[in-house]
Amino acid sequence: MADAWYISSDSHMSEPLDLWTTRMDAKFRDRAPHVEDEYNGVQGAWWVYEGYQPHDLAVGIAGGQSRTAEEKVEFMKTGGYADARPGGWDPAERLKDMAVDGVAAEVLYTTLGFRLFWLLDPALQRECFRVYNDWLAEYCSYAPDRLKGLALISLYDPKLGAEELERCAKMGLSGAMIWASPPEDQPYHLDMYDVFWSKAEELGMPLSLHPPTGMERPRYEFGRENRVLRPIIAAHEVQKSIAVIIASGVLERFPTLNVISAEYGVGWVPFWLGRINGTVGTGSSRRGGFSTPLSMKPTEYFARQVYVTYIDDEVGIQYRKDIGVDRVMWSSDYPHAASTWPKSREFIERDFAGPEAQEDMRKIVHDNCVALYGFPSYLPD
Repeated sequence: MADAWYISSDSHMSEPLDLWTTRMDAKFRDRAPHVEDEYNGVQGAWWVYEGYQPHDLAVGIAGGQSRTAEEKVEFMKTGGYADARPGGWDPAERLKDMAVDGVAAEVLYTTLGFRLFWLLDPALQRECFRVYNDWLAEYCSYAPDRLKGLALISLYDPKLGAEELERCAKMGLSGAMIWASPPEDQPYHLDMYDVFWSKAEELGMPLSLHPPTGMERPRYEFGRENRVLRPIIAAHEVQKSIAVIIASGVLERFPTLNVISAEYGVGWVPFWLGRINGTVGTGSSRRGGFSTPLSMKPTEYFARQVYVTYIDDEVGIQYRKDIGVDRVMWSSDYPHAASTWPKSREFIERDFAGPEAQEDMRKIVHDNCVALYGFPSYLPD
């Protein structure tokens, strides 16, 4: 561990395939998300959840940079969920892989749970999320100073969401995921969410927006997402959601609430900051139809309360000063297809070459996560 001090702000679980079928309340058991080994005559591991076309689990679980580009392509055709790194479901194995990669600690996001944000039955979604949150808390308890889990929170009823958030905080979870973009009839500027924003602020629980949890869903073709459209849709939805959260006065009313744009990269941020600052100025929230006047510029709320994460964004990280070095956090994305594991050191050294970049590197790959999530320092003596 002497040379393992990076902290990944966005790594992932690989949930057991029977998690929901074995743990959900009996009245929901026959509607539990589950895996089937065939869909339309095609063998594989198909993730089945209510209301949507089954999803091919080979997509996105390619084991990171340990595979060549050719191996990744072949894996996407033939690989299965069980071929992912076992650290996704075994904390002891995860700690071994982290040490190989120079990573001391990780913030943990879901994998199978992403698409459960699309469920339309609020009660079913709450039960699915409860099951995941319980399991995640158990997983993180193996090494609580090194594994910080993010709960899944249903916001169809924000009051119930606030209650679940408090329950999760008591179990030791360190933040929460919410819709990257909410349903069209339930936008984030509505006062109904204030009970939830208030509870998150009170508990010190950061809230993450991560693809593909938005209700602006990508198109599917035979179980595979349109990989061309997805990043375009994803960038749009997080830009809109954070713009609404800032412009409607959410961060004005809740000045210590933290919001994270996770896995959308950082290259878009300087342009977006310039645009929102030019559109929404001090006191102008009313121009957009919102009731809360703003006492600061949008960029000042961003600099105080918003974080952005990236995996491999060589161009975007060059503009870290324009974003704010204190607002940027690195992630390995372990054990997903885009992961830099086990070569994270190489990517980080590429992006922060030269002695003048070392202070920025320390903040982005360590200090900012320590400050936001309460990790101990892992910097070498």
